[in-house]
Amino acid sequence: MFSSGIGTVAAGKRRACLLSLLLIGLWGCVTCRWSPVEDICTAKPRDIPVNPMCIYRSAEKKAVEDEGEEQKIPEATNRRVWELSRANTRFATAFYQHLADSKNDNDNIFLSPLSISTAFAMTKLGACDNTLKQLMEENAEQSRMFINKWVSNKTEGRITDVVPQDAINELTVLVLVNTIYFKGLWKSKFSLENTRKELFYKADGESCLASMMYQEGKFRYRRVAEGTQVLELPFKGDDITMVLILPKPEKSLAKVEQELTPEMLQEWLDEMAETLLVVHMPRFRIEDSFSVKEQLQDMGLVDLFNPEKSRLPGIIAEGRSDLYVSQAFHKAFLEVNEEGSEAAASTVVSIAGRSLNSSRVTFKANRPFLVLIREVALNTILFMGRVANACDH
Repeated sequence: MFSSGIGTVAAGKRRACLLSLLLIGLWGCVTCRWSPVEDICTAKPRDIPVNPMCIYRSAEKKAVEDEGEEQKIPEATNRRVWELSRANTRFATAFYQHLADSKNDNDNIFLSPLSISTAFAMTKLGACDNTLKQLMEENAEQSRMFINKWVSNKTEGRITDVVPQDAINELTVLVLVNTIYFKGLWKSKFSLENTRKELFYKADGESCLASMMYQEGKFRYRRVAEGTQVLELPFKGDDITMVLILPKPEKSLAKVEQELTPEMLQEWLDEMAETLLVVHMPRFRIEDSFSVKEQLQDMGLVDLFNPEKSRLPGIIAEGRSDLYVSQAFHKAFLEVNEEGSEAAASTVVSIAGRSLNSSRVTFKANRPFLVLIREVALNTILFMGRVANACDH
């Protein structure tokens, strides 16, 4: 088995891990064939092993952008890094919207668009000779069990069975598997003593009890169009942050998802400013899995998965021309609590220390909201999801 695409960012006890398992990954800039426009594939810095625009290109969106004025690149910013960041944001929002359309409004969603694009970019690099040999030496079920065990070990048992039963068989040509595990500590922790049970209102109008965390402090914040609130909470080290997007009670999260564009998201991030806040945020745990293949095909990428049209020479030493990606799986997990991620302590039902300072803005996430985890320096979305159900179970 060949594993790659594992990146770690560390600061103190905080860590953010992208675990990407590449079983036998193949990738060619297939979409560049049906969308012949200049692509970030050829412009990205050599030291960034990510190539999201080879996964999804939209000639229509490019044309729309060309109609307007060229966006100004921030001062002292590497142009190619800036273009890569924009490319990732475009892919993240487009992929998320397609995934959200396929799910119920009460379903939680969580994924890493960067990990998906990285895995596909790595297939472009090839070097799968040993992977192919090792995989084919085992039978299908042994391969599946081996992969799942490896993933479970790498995620400390949080993610299991990422490759479902019968996903690998004697007819399988290639499979891509991505597994994500994120763990981080807040720069400003929520006090456990301030957590209490409160109602969380779901999209279908029903309510449930959730463990609502609480703290007061100064955070980057902005109230944008139609009363939507945007809040950024930094993890230790300040290089990775969590962004929460909370619609006002009268507006559904589904509506915000449909209207969201990369330009709108960037504008919101740019407009945020340090603000004194009262933050109410539920503990939540998200685990999601889906077929990347189905989502990318819906977005227009079909040749890569088509044995008749896929052209992926040079991936293995023999230079075979009959290879294609037969399936791609993605499974992601995130748990947020007072410490920032997992903690063993139980919730103490108390309101000690809560303030009613009327001069502070209140951000109360007691209804569905969007969550982004981003790398600040590159302005890159590492994770993206929806918390539609934060109920205690």
